Amino acid sequence: MNEESTFGKILIIDDEKDNTEIIKDILEDVNYTTVLARSAIEAKAIVAANSFDLILLDVWMPGQDGISLLSEWYSEGFSTPIVMMSGHAEPSDIVKAMKLGAIDFLKKPLHDFLPILRNIMTRSLPEKSTQQVSGIDYSLKLKEARNIFESQYLLHHLEVNDNNIAIVAEIAGLERTTLYRKLKDLGIDKK
Repeated sequence: MNEESTFGKILIIDDEKDNTEIIKDILEDVNYTTVLARSAIEAKAIVAANSFDLILLDVWMPGQDGISLLSEWYSEGFSTPIVMMSGHAEPSDIVKAMKLGAIDFLKKPLHDFLPILRNIMTRSLPEKSTQQVSGIDYSLKLKEARNIFESQYLLHHLEVNDNNIAIVAEIAGLERTTLYRKLKDLGIDKK
């Protein structure tokens, strides 16, 4: 299939063969190009030679787990959106993955995940190519700069959406509880 005629290219990293084959079939049925990796080592080799629009990454895998791979990639400046998946993740895993940069966390077995992925991919593609953050003080520590950006980002979306948390959570790609926690951590009053 010609990649130009697909909705996008997705890498699925999961050691559970049956699970990945089902996800791959569903995605390819609706015109996504998919590539499978069974481990972090295999995924690193694939990512080194290919670019993707989205990565689905399982938390629990033999060898290097998904959370440490996510951390490694984002500490290296990796910019491809990553959605974590797990059948038995603890709330602390979800929080840790989101703090490390995952844009969503899906519970396995995956049900009705196509609208979520399509929303993530259509939202993230234009941002990568056309928008840049300006006015950054590069002397700040990363966490301080990120907090300033997140505050401005969330305040903007709260303002233009009449403080509607559900809409802002959707725009930001966060669960509402995660958004509430983030607003509290940033000291933003939700009115």
